[in-house]
Amino acid sequence: MNTRSRTIASFFSVAMAAMLLGAIVTTQIHRPDTALARSTEPILAQSAPTVPRHTGPVTLDTFRDVARLQTPGVVNVNTTKKVSTRRGGGQDEFLGDLMDRFFGGPQGGGNGPDVQSQRSLGSGFIVDKDGYILTNRHVIEGADKIQVTLADGKRFDAKLVGKDARTDVALLKIEPKTTLTVLNLGDSDQTDVGEWVMAVGNPFGLSGNSVTVGVVSFKGRPLPLNTQGNTNPVEMIQTDASINPGNSGGPLLNTRGEVIGINTLIITQGLPQSAGVGFAVPINVAKEILPQLREKGRVVRGWLGVVIQPVSEDMAKSLRMDQAKGAIIADVTRDSPAEKAGLKPGDVVVTADGRAIEDSSALSRYIASKAPGSTVRLQILRNGAPSTMSLTLGTFPDEDAREEAAEARGGQMGMTLRDLTPSMAEQLGLPRGTQGVVVASVEAGEAAEDAGLQRGDVIVSVNGDDVDSVEEFDKEIAKAKGDGLARLRVRRGNTHTFLMLKLN
Repeated sequence: MNTRSRTIASFFSVAMAAMLLGAIVTTQIHRPDTALARSTEPILAQSAPTVPRHTGPVTLDTFRDVARLQTPGVVNVNTTKKVSTRRGGGQDEFLGDLMDRFFGGPQGGGNGPDVQSQRSLGSGFIVDKDGYILTNRHVIEGADKIQVTLADGKRFDAKLVGKDARTDVALLKIEPKTTLTVLNLGDSDQTDVGEWVMAVGNPFGLSGNSVTVGVVSFKGRPLPLNTQGNTNPVEMIQTDASINPGNSGGPLLNTRGEVIGINTLIITQGLPQSAGVGFAVPINVAKEILPQLREKGRVVRGWLGVVIQPVSEDMAKSLRMDQAKGAIIADVTRDSPAEKAGLKPGDVVVTADGRAIEDSSALSRYIASKAPGSTVRLQILRNGAPSTMSLTLGTFPDEDAREEAAEARGGQMGMTLRDLTPSMAEQLGLPRGTQGVVVASVEAGEAAEDAGLQRGDVIVSVNGDDVDSVEEFDKEIAKAKGDGLARLRVRRGNTHTFLMLKLN
């Protein structure tokens, strides 16, 4: 081959190599664009066909479309309540609005009460063309007036139809004059960890709905929602979609625009802003109680009367169990259906009506789903030996009813007392298990003020005898009237003190 032939051959070799390299580079450059524009879900669906998937791929336009279509169905919830404060500092000034939440304003003279209107903001979403709106209970708790503002700026007075303490869900009603945008309620049980979600609401009271996007980061996080103790938690949806003050009660949407949760709370770890961990009540939980909220205004559930916890691996070994499954009974409430049926601390519930009980949450959910008066057949392990018993469920103590019916006495010795509920104890920062009666108000110039009692004090004993209700307090005071004095042990903040109350 001469020099001219070798030159031509070399030229064609270089040209072919360049074309091949160009093809490879072009493929690598376009591959990321394809990944951004197309979801991998169809491939996943082929590998796991039993898992429900979106009807179409998630694209860059998906969240824009969901926001456009669904945010008109999200509302701002504005509440107003009258609170009373005392001038002059002291315990009243320290407790402030926290005490007003439970007791209203203080009564009597002294420096006198200042009555103020306290406003708070939250979110909600329309679930019915007739004007029914779901939100969080804590958004409207204690409100004297509730107003709802639609996305188009129209404002309506709202009526509280029903609320539930255990799930922190409330149902409102407005009288619409125009057609409303109703949000579709999805199936939160079919939501998977890693799925894209959008949180919608009115953060920090800013006008207009805003949206944040993230993923479901965990499912089934058991959290008690301001209820009686922690024995009946709600298995929450955890998300990293930003949820901020004012978002409470707003919807958590999937990429089909369906509501899968009600945005409820965040964890801040002491930071002044969200730490990126938010929680939503699963919409299936709300759907289960929605008919009762609409018809009765509250939720009536079956009640067993036990404190339960999951069985750990070490606990299973000590109980001679093959697997760490079931719910172990840590305590039994006196005079409860459980006590009457013969259940004891240490018993492990393994099935309920033939259904396997995997953990304590499973038992709580099943019992709560049954109506009071229902008969439930439990299989238990006691000291390693199986046993079966049947019992009739009672009515789960409703916290709203308990707080409203908690006995209050006024005028006697110049103070008003209330039973200390678990929710109240939690909000006041009291240790779990604290018992006593709470001083709701103190009248100026009366025996209670002379003794040094202050609003927010918790009276734990009278003359050395513990009291855990207003009724017990009254009995102990009646015993002490012959002496004309009662020695009160009072918890104030983190300390205890003794005060002498004159009874004559």
